[in-house]
Amino acid sequence: MLKLFTPAKAPSYRQERVAEEIRFLLSQQLQRDCLPIERNDNDDLIKPQAPITITALDVSPDLRHAQIGVMPLGGIGQETVVQFMRANAWYLRKFLAKQLKTRIAPELHFYLDNHFEQAARIDALIVKSKNTIKHTAN
Repeated sequence: MLKLFTPAKAPSYRQERVAEEIRFLLSQQLQRDCLPIERNDNDDLIKPQAPITITALDVSPDLRHAQIGVMPLGGIGQETVVQFMRANAWYLRKFLAKQLKTRIAPELHFYLDNHFEQAARIDALIVKSKNTIKHTAN
């Protein structure tokens, strides 16, 4: 991940508004399912197998970069989704440049957001610890 997104203070109201607008516009574009690139440099198919969810979106303070966390619905084909979104980043940035009312369209950086997996792992540990406490109490 880029180090641009470790702010010393909370994001500004403008950053949050731009992030929400970008999330809305990208979600619309993903629902239309009309992104142009479906193959990588080796001519391998990289079309995602499941709908893509935008789970996190952070905009740098100067609004020049956007970190976008993506995850396929159901967790199917995670690496394919990231490759697909990175391959189409130029197209999405061009689309955002036309739609956003900012002077500069942010450069898009996609990453696989694994917060759901971490949350499931923590839940499993909590359940396991509750079960061991019940067994030791009996």
